[in-house]
Amino acid sequence: MKAWCKDSFRISFGIFITIAIFVAVVPNLTAQNDPSTSRLRSLNNQLLTMYGRLLSSPAGDASALRSQAATVIEQRAAILGNLIQTDPAKPLGLAFSQDVLANLAGAFPQSASQLESAGTWEGQLNWVVAMKPDLINYRDLRRLTIGSESYEVYFAQREPAGMKCRDILRVRGIRVDTRIAAADANIQSVAAAGGCNTIGDQKTVVLLVTFPGTPAPTIDPASVNNIFFGSAGRSVSEYWREASYGVTSASGGVFGWYTLDAVYTCDQYSAIKTAAIKAADPEVNFTQYSRLAIIFPSSSCSWAGLAEVGCGTISSADGTVTGSTAWMLSNYFTPSSTLSDYGVKLATHELGHNLGLHHSSSRDFGAEALGAPGTAGTLSEYGDVFSTMGSWNLGHYPAPHKKMLNWMTEGGTIRTVTSNGSFSVQPFEMGAGTLQALKIQRGTGGSDWVWLEFRQPVGNYDSTLGLQIFSGATIHYQDSTTGIHTHLLDLTPETSSWTDPDLAATKSWIDNYTNLRIDVTGATPSTLNVDVTYGPIPCLPANPTVTLSPPNPSVYAGSSVNYAVTVTNNDSLGCSPRVFNLSSSQPSTWPSVFSQSLPTISPSSSTSTTLTKSVPTGIAEGMYVVDSSAQSSGNTGTGYANATVVPPVPPLTATLSGPTPTYPTNSTVPITATVLQGSAPASGASVTFTLTRPDASKTTKTVLTGSNGQATWNYKVNPKGQTGPYQVTAQSTYGSQTVTAAAIGFTVQ
Repeated sequence: MKAWCKDSFRISFGIFITIAIFVAVVPNLTAQNDPSTSRLRSLNNQLLTMYGRLLSSPAGDASALRSQAATVIEQRAAILGNLIQTDPAKPLGLAFSQDVLANLAGAFPQSASQLESAGTWEGQLNWVVAMKPDLINYRDLRRLTIGSESYEVYFAQREPAGMKCRDILRVRGIRVDTRIAAADANIQSVAAAGGCNTIGDQKTVVLLVTFPGTPAPTIDPASVNNIFFGSAGRSVSEYWREASYGVTSASGGVFGWYTLDAVYTCDQYSAIKTAAIKAADPEVNFTQYSRLAIIFPSSSCSWAGLAEVGCGTISSADGTVTGSTAWMLSNYFTPSSTLSDYGVKLATHELGHNLGLHHSSSRDFGAEALGAPGTAGTLSEYGDVFSTMGSWNLGHYPAPHKKMLNWMTEGGTIRTVTSNGSFSVQPFEMGAGTLQALKIQRGTGGSDWVWLEFRQPVGNYDSTLGLQIFSGATIHYQDSTTGIHTHLLDLTPETSSWTDPDLAATKSWIDNYTNLRIDVTGATPSTLNVDVTYGPIPCLPANPTVTLSPPNPSVYAGSSVNYAVTVTNNDSLGCSPRVFNLSSSQPSTWPSVFSQSLPTISPSSSTSTTLTKSVPTGIAEGMYVVDSSAQSSGNTGTGYANATVVPPVPPLTATLSGPTPTYPTNSTVPITATVLQGSAPASGASVTFTLTRPDASKTTKTVLTGSNGQATWNYKVNPKGQTGPYQVTAQSTYGSQTVTAAAIGFTVQ
């Protein structure tokens, strides 16, 4: 399923070039032997070789070399762009540093636009979450709209917590064409809710639309009205009323069927929205609604529904309001026994995105219920079969989601637990005023949380699940990766099924990695009794984490390059500090020196040191893997980066010439700058001429050099221009080099 925001926004834009992209997101570089990354490394090395040849070849060879390089640069851009989409961490470590990019852009100006750029981008967020109806495959697509440009953003780590549509987002990373691989991101300002909040009556307008040549489905608008607003049986309104304990519901109307003005594809959902509003404008005052749902027929869509994460805008002839939009396929609203409740399931899911929720996932740690802190486990995006934000079902949104919606509160229906205690938890489906969830700190001093609920088959929605969750505690996990998702844990990992994940009555769970223990001491249909105990903190040694920064600096053969090496001690808090021995084995022929080679690091703490790698004279240009390892008492961690050895850049020279020393007034003075890098013409160099008149007044002109390395300024002397001596200088910039030519003079008589 998908989530989307409005296309047109007010944007502020700032860009800051940086070489040091956070290396915590750079993958294990020695393992990059898949075809894409291997091919990218090969192309990087080919391009560096061509660059080196260009610097040392005669001028007559430049055209052929630039033509060959254009093919390589085009192929690099395609692979980088694809990697940004599929694995954004990899291109962050394989992209060239800014100084190398500047030199390559100067050497190959015709292909400069296809090279990646490093920087910071800031704009208003659009967000699409896409999945197939099988609830297995999905896709996140986020965009930053900057002026008239739109950039796709792919996060190497989790998106910022709480991120939603219309937030102003700043991302840092690399960009290829319109795709950005973000090493990190921050929300600069949060979108105002306006009339779009999660409490109260959600005024919702539902539009039934079809396309020219496509007959309207045989779906009665009255039946759709019941799916959204009905009070008898199951509906979106009654789901929200029950799940929110009466604080949220929905009301509104269903309009249509309307035939739109054109046939739109499934990817043109923004255009469908505009056309649907236009078609319904004579009948509907859209300023009276904060939720818009569009239902239309399609046999070719790869998704079942679309929805904004949070609220965008709804613009109509009556005005513009802050409001959310969801798009859904009509075949899920067909009244039949086989599709019973499908419309409610789909709508509560998509409108859950509108409320600001992401998916309810499962998080699997194999033979354990929960792995060590910081361990990712295996995520199944729609794996929570007890929440309508997960697999197809009518289950309540989990407690962490209800807290996001302000349907449950800490200190009220949620108890925050950080010390030993006994608790009586009432069924999750009961009304407000009872203790319905525990938010339990994972280990003394820990930063992660274990959420405990007691689910019962009551009401019109959880009673439909028909699964084995009603005899014990249902537990979700929250750490730095969770964001606006929820992560269901399996407290019965000995079975392969996710239909029985609860911690049953009289059962205990002991966290293998902290001092947390949870005992379910008894259960009745109305109460679950739970003991939470924090015992002695165990010592569990773990491999350290090692990262290097920057990910891919440039260096000349015969010189050295520095990395910041950060070592994190991942031992549990019950362990003592220990000494780590730092070493570097790659490249094997490059001498290594650490500013601190034996740091002492406490558990859950980090220390940074400087690694200096000396590059031997005569090493060929190319990209090389650099590693650093930390070892202590049998525990070892290794981090990786790259180093790009670049060919030495010949000096840049610039000279000025003019045809004659004297000119009359009302004449044209051709002034030519010749820019060379070594003996080769510098094509595309920027030359800024500065002319000083006899009275000391100045004028400037900027011209780019041609393939011969020359730029000419035809200066026109005014008929009444000053007579006397004129002086001309020129500053030339090519790649990362800048040089000023010696001044020449001429006289106007």
